[in-house]
Amino acid sequence: MLKLEVFESAPADEEPLLDAEAAEKLRESAYEQGYGAGWQDALAQLRDEDALRQSAALEALQAISFTYNEAHSTLETSFLSLARALLDTLVPEVLRLSLPGLVLESLQQAASRDTRVPLQLHCAPQVRATLEQVAAAVPGLEVQILDEPSYSEAQVSLRLDDQQNNIDLGSVLAQLQAAFSQQLDLKARKGA
Repeated sequence: MLKLEVFESAPADEEPLLDAEAAEKLRESAYEQGYGAGWQDALAQLRDEDALRQSAALEALQAISFTYNEAHSTLETSFLSLARALLDTLVPEVLRLSLPGLVLESLQQAASRDTRVPLQLHCAPQVRATLEQVAAAVPGLEVQILDEPSYSEAQVSLRLDDQQNNIDLGSVLAQLQAAFSQQLDLKARKGA
């Protein structure tokens, strides 16, 4: 047969340790403490998340700043290389091609003065043929074209009576290159 164990229970005549009202107050107090602890946990979590977001934002700003400085430096270097290439290749060619137009303009001004004295045009031997065509395009003006071996292809002198007009596009290029080199030197000193 099976033997059952008997557990003692409180006698029915004893009063419970908590009455219904005390139990309700205890339950409400526990609820309030739990509710308050939940809010404290939520606020702590928000502070932690906010701190993480601020930290991530600061790291991102530092990375952006670094990337901006790298990009600025790369673009500046590229621009300087492009400017140097323009000064060394394109600008000399543009100046050489500009010379006949400038000479034509000066010859037309001289022709408008209705002078009978021949105009002397001193130029490098390499551009003589081009300038002969330019002089032929100005009717009514006698032009003597004289070779000047010391002149560059971007240099011409026009002489009429005691007046002289010098066109020296080579010096313009030299001044541009010197100014550019000076700016590079200033930038290098600032960067050092």
